[in-house]
Amino acid sequence: MTKFNIGDAVWRARCARQPVKQLCPTCYGKKEVTLILGNGDHVILPCMGCAPGCQRPTGYVDEYELVIEPELFTITGLEIQDDGKEQKVTYRNGCYLADEEILFKTKEEAAKRSAEMKVVLEENQRCQAMYIKHNMNKSYSWNAHYHIRQASHNRKEALYHEKMAKICKEKSKDDPTRDR
Repeated sequence: MTKFNIGDAVWRARCARQPVKQLCPTCYGKKEVTLILGNGDHVILPCMGCAPGCQRPTGYVDEYELVIEPELFTITGLEIQDDGKEQKVTYRNGCYLADEEILFKTKEEAAKRSAEMKVVLEENQRCQAMYIKHNMNKSYSWNAHYHIRQASHNRKEALYHEKMAKICKEKSKDDPTRDR
């Protein structure tokens, strides 16, 4: 009737997006960057590439990648659904559920299934990215509207940042620590 029983320790195939800490590509772990102004002045600023939200820079960023991780799964319960034609068994480990298609007796079998799951997830991500990139449901007029709006927004952003750069330049002239 069931493939596994309560108390069995089996391997669950698993492929999930997990954060992987990587050295910040902006500050290379130094937590600060040096801005060289057009006049040659150096301004040391906190790195905002590795500052999560409004926090201080950490020197690291989280990149997400698909990780294959078969894990040990001790069965603590079974849920059996019978529609008269077939039985579907779902295994429980505390609050975690797993179908029998992803549970295996050996870690190697679970790793193989995890790799298959990774291929499917990567293909889904690729298709999703392509759909977002080439959304055929959007008309040319919507796209024109979007790009005009973005251009206007970016012009305003550029003016703001030019203004802020002038302020930084003026402050750097008055800052005795600018040549650190």
